[in-house]
Amino acid sequence: MRISQIFSELGTGLRRNVSMTISLVVTTFVSLTLVGFGVLVIMQTDKTEQFFGDRLQLQVTLCSDSSVAGTCLEGAVIPSQQEQIELALTQNPEVEGVRYQSAQQSYDKAKELFSQSPSTERVFEITRPDQFSAAFFVTLADPDNTNSVTAAMTGTPGVDNVLSLTEQLRPLYLTLTLLRNASLIIATLLVVAAIMQVSNTIRLAAYARRREIGIMRLVGASTWHIQLPFVLESLLAALVAGALACAALAAFMQFAIFDGVLDSRIATITDWIGWREAFIAGGSSLALGVLLALVPTLIMTRKYLDV
Repeated sequence: MRISQIFSELGTGLRRNVSMTISLVVTTFVSLTLVGFGVLVIMQTDKTEQFFGDRLQLQVTLCSDSSVAGTCLEGAVIPSQQEQIELALTQNPEVEGVRYQSAQQSYDKAKELFSQSPSTERVFEITRPDQFSAAFFVTLADPDNTNSVTAAMTGTPGVDNVLSLTEQLRPLYLTLTLLRNASLIIATLLVVAAIMQVSNTIRLAAYARRREIGIMRLVGASTWHIQLPFVLESLLAALVAGALACAALAAFMQFAIFDGVLDSRIATITDWIGWREAFIAGGSSLALGVLLALVPTLIMTRKYLDV
């Protein structure tokens, strides 16, 4: 098998099927971009859940010197009040676990979060640890039943407020889930369309080269020799589509995440995806593109070329 002959047949095939090749590239590009976007959304959801805690339902914020609630008239929570609050939480049958976070720990965690953006990092420089409050983070046996524990803690001396993190984060999780599902459903439909387009492209290419294929059979050309130009055509289209999809994901990360989200006030909401996640999503899309090129092409060439 001569390499020059293979590439000559590849060039001939591409010239004969320019419109079909472009159509295949566009369809595959959109499919892979949506798959990559879905992967990014999945990883963002995971990072958000890890940041807030997978089963974290309530945050019982303790009084600090800057608290203005009626239960904080005496100033910051005193040790005896803190012990009574912790005892009430641990003895509550609806509470599965309690984790204490000091004001210094809250400050350190906020500092790490604000450092994701230069603008928010400059604002955080004037913040002091004593401006933060200590808190108990409560995990419930039933995540959907927060009312009784909230009612028990509300009005307790030393408790500034009780926040239901589950309810606050529900719209964010719902939005991320809808984005992920929508992108993956559309991507699946487009992947099916791409597979059908590969099949149609192979069929048309085989018909256009029927004379050359017949001659190859007569001279005893191997199965792989006949299949290889078709495989290379599909692989080339998939690599071009994959490269465009990676470029689209990189543009999304740069303009939407780094220049958009991380340079705005919502940068401090959660821990955001970065280039590491973008490389994983791009690599997954590229690998899927190669599979979309190779598997259907090998199957369809055996069907339409009868080799």
